[in-house]
Amino acid sequence: MAFWVVSCAGDSDPTPETATWVTVPEFEIGDAFGGPAAFAQVSDVRVSPDGERVFVLEPYLARVSVWTPEGDILLDIEKPGEGPGEFRTPLRVEPNPDGFSVQDTRRFTFFTHDGRLLRTVPNPPPAISFRGFRLQPRLLTESDGYVAVPAIPGTVAAGWTGDDPLDELPLLHVRAEDDRWTMDTIAVLDVRNRSLAIRPAGSEWEFTWELHTGQPLADDDLTYFDPETGNVVIAHRNFGDGSIQLLEITPPGDTIWHRRFAVQPVSLRPELLEGAIDVFTGQLVNQSTMAGQPVSRGEGRALVEAALYAPDPLPSVRYVRGMSTGDLWMQTFEEVDSLVVWYTIGRGDTESALQRVLLPTGFRARDATPTHVWGVRRDSLGVAYVTGRKLVRRTESG
Repeated sequence: MAFWVVSCAGDSDPTPETATWVTVPEFEIGDAFGGPAAFAQVSDVRVSPDGERVFVLEPYLARVSVWTPEGDILLDIEKPGEGPGEFRTPLRVEPNPDGFSVQDTRRFTFFTHDGRLLRTVPNPPPAISFRGFRLQPRLLTESDGYVAVPAIPGTVAAGWTGDDPLDELPLLHVRAEDDRWTMDTIAVLDVRNRSLAIRPAGSEWEFTWELHTGQPLADDDLTYFDPETGNVVIAHRNFGDGSIQLLEITPPGDTIWHRRFAVQPVSLRPELLEGAIDVFTGQLVNQSTMAGQPVSRGEGRALVEAALYAPDPLPSVRYVRGMSTGDLWMQTFEEVDSLVVWYTIGRGDTESALQRVLLPTGFRARDATPTHVWGVRRDSLGVAYVTGRKLVRRTESG
């Protein structure tokens, strides 16, 4: 499968065939029978640039553990709480030259390689808000500023409180200067098709029950927030033709680089759409039943069909992630030999061909080194294993 680089004017030029990589399992950390490697819900996996340390985040346990690729534990921090070095719903773990950092819902906490607490930086004060909405920091910038987005309640985003539905979301640079807080909009994100929101019609039904979730086929703007540089990568993907535009911006809002290209368009398959309708219909029926005002499956299906966003072709990419190598990895809807197609591109690269990586269904890449890609695998019983898959160049013969 070839791809095409597209200029800002929309013209396209053919480029060479992408190189394709497959993977084979090599490292796996996990234990179905208890012990430190018996993971609960793993939300993040990161790898040090040298590939020697694997960081695993389990938010419900407020736990960060560090491992060798071979499965030897180096560090284990399980600290739910409010005190120094403790976590309240940790969101992200990130290695850095001095050790690693953990972001939770309240602050950023920095540790040495051996787990000694270095410092904590709290989120902006609750009084700092955007039009009355609290802020969700995504990055800690130089001088302890923040890149943040406002936390918009689902009822407001859906337009159920009197305003129009939310189509755009500001990306904000927030910082304290001379004992006062400043807030600048550095980008505006397209979120038109991000949320699926359903409630019954009629004023007597309002807010009795609601279904709020993400659109499974959304083409809203994707973001990757890079703690190392403090920059944000934005992926615009709502062009409707398989195109995607990447741009990287600094906290002041300057564009570092941008590139637009197109991957192979993928048509919306009837079974994919039907599967989404079935899942959300079941959720809606259950939600309404628990609220004591049940709807039938037929009524629920009609509501879901009206609210579900179903573009054809499908969005160009589903997920974007920056890796330890400095590359961006993008999951698509393409499949080859029952494997999911990912594309990789170097940050700042505006000319060369993308690399294509074929990964097993259900394996979401969380980090990568030059030789391996790391993520989470679950077995038939739902047991989680942190897995490192070796990258192997695919030849024409297979």
